[in-house]
Amino acid sequence: MIRAIYFDDRDKHREAGLSGSVHFTDPGDGGVSYMWFFCPCGCGDVSRIPTGVEHKPNLSGPSWNWNGRTDAPTLLPSVHMVGHWHGWLRDGYWESC
Repeated sequence: MIRAIYFDDRDKHREAGLSGSVHFTDPGDGGVSYMWFFCPCGCGDVSRIPTGVEHKPNLSGPSWNWNGRTDAPTLLPSVHMVGHWHGWLRDGYWESC
């Protein structure tokens, strides 16, 4: 398992480039945020996925339900970085399938 270290500053997150690290944008009034993360496999790829605080946003593409915690984030469903990694973010840790 890999710890999902949270960065509250997007620029510092980008500079650190730590595998599995995360940054959530402000969810605002609609409760929709974006989670930026470095692939847990260690390849260095960074990605962004839409998340809803305690709900799965109804968007035209994939979205995830986020528990709203930055110290121990959990997402549903699993996260699949095609060709790199597939697994779960549970209680602040990335777990491979």
